[in-house]
Amino acid sequence: MKSRLKKISNILIHYSTGNFEAKIPVSGNLDEIDAVIAGINMLGEELKTTTISRNFFNDIFNSVSEMIFVVDQQGMVSYANQAALEKLAPVNKKLVGLRLDRFITDQSPPVSKLIREHLKRNKPEYETELNFRSRDRKTIIPAKCFITRLNSAQKKDPEYLVTVHDLSKIKAFELSLKQSEEKYRRIFEESNDFIFIADVSGFIIDMNHAGYKLLKTGTADNGEINVFNLMATRKEQQLFRTQMKKKGWVENMQGRISCFDGSVADCLISASTIFNDHHTPAGFRGIVKNITREKETEKLIIRTIVDTQEKERIRFAKDIHDSLGQQLSAIKFYIGTSLDSVKDEKQRQILIKSNEALVQVLADMRSICFNLMPKTLENFGLEQSIKELCNYPGLKENVIFRVQADRDFPELNKNLEIAIFRIVQEFINNAVKHGKAGKIDIGLLVNKNGTITIHLQDNGTGFDTVKARKAKGIGLKNMLSRISSYDGEMQISSSPGKGTRCLIVFPVNNKSKNYGSYREKETINQNSDY
Repeated sequence: MKSRLKKISNILIHYSTGNFEAKIPVSGNLDEIDAVIAGINMLGEELKTTTISRNFFNDIFNSVSEMIFVVDQQGMVSYANQAALEKLAPVNKKLVGLRLDRFITDQSPPVSKLIREHLKRNKPEYETELNFRSRDRKTIIPAKCFITRLNSAQKKDPEYLVTVHDLSKIKAFELSLKQSEEKYRRIFEESNDFIFIADVSGFIIDMNHAGYKLLKTGTADNGEINVFNLMATRKEQQLFRTQMKKKGWVENMQGRISCFDGSVADCLISASTIFNDHHTPAGFRGIVKNITREKETEKLIIRTIVDTQEKERIRFAKDIHDSLGQQLSAIKFYIGTSLDSVKDEKQRQILIKSNEALVQVLADMRSICFNLMPKTLENFGLEQSIKELCNYPGLKENVIFRVQADRDFPELNKNLEIAIFRIVQEFINNAVKHGKAGKIDIGLLVNKNGTITIHLQDNGTGFDTVKARKAKGIGLKNMLSRISSYDGEMQISSSPGKGTRCLIVFPVNNKSKNYGSYREKETINQNSDY
């Protein structure tokens, strides 16, 4: 018996040191001591299970990032996990035995008060936000706290589990997000460019002040404005839709925006698709830069350059005609009067050939002067100068021309008339030289909206208009630059083997109310059937 009692004593020592694996074999006596031994073995198993559970519980509590406390009704800490020690406890000190309220800022309500006012009123759980002071007492830790009542059969007074979730990173992110939103909203509103956000159908959800200013509309119209419908022409609408559908973005597309007062603004349009969480298009955002002023400046520069060139041509043509032309005419006169007095046939033939050469020189000089600036344009206007151009030697023998004009075609600004004459001249030159045209139709029309249209058509070989716009040739580019400098528009249709047709419209304000119809079709060449 003594040996078994000694074994019981030893196993209890093992249990006190945490060794719950030790066991005492039961003897065959099955007496009271064996009953005690069996009970001690069962105690060891229970202690082992309880210790494992407690350690597991402690490991979980100490591994989570949230601060966890167990407090009594006065807020006295009886347990604090590792996260709480690292964030709140002074160096080498514990939190157990201290009131949790001492770690909360004065602006936050005490935990003890929260327990009294809320958890005692049949509320087993309570959620609130508190501000804690960090271990350095300088940093404030904003936190969301969950207070839960713990029920224990061993303890008469209840305890409370306080779980503290650190909101520092969330608050910092929210602040950063708010600052970013304010920053971009400020950029959005203060931008001089029209910025918008639209849904998938193109209806504007939000736009900045510059957008209302450009469109000349009020905020009441927001939500009813469709970006696609703002494009001035169907062609521009279709181009914008196609690129957005195909690529999902548009960059610096040059187009015109229709404003609510009826005006049109030249713009550079950029847009990109917005996707939702499912990577499905939810709309698009865009920016519209008003380049009307830049366009006007560009047109003014081009117009100034062209007008300066034309003035220089006029001056040069006048100098040639008045000085060189008169001198050559005088020389021709002298040679002509000398023919009657010359008896030597050789000398006579020389004078005759010299006179013929002078006649050709004078003809070439007149041709140069006409190309530089026809006198007819200066004295008799656009229609007569175009007719004179079509009657010019070298053209009328090979090409059938038809020139027709409205009866009420107005007298235009001289610089615009010169520009139109040069456009017609360029078209004829291209039609004859490159298109091998045999018939050319020229029309000068007045439209009821106060604009004029120049109609040009030939029956030549035609060309690819897309390639021509990209080519390095200056003929078509010269026409386009002259047209755009006077706010004109050109529609050109051509294809290989089918000739070329141009419609050029200039916004000229005509005061006449009766615009009339075409004048009678006038054929420059009597044998014309075109």
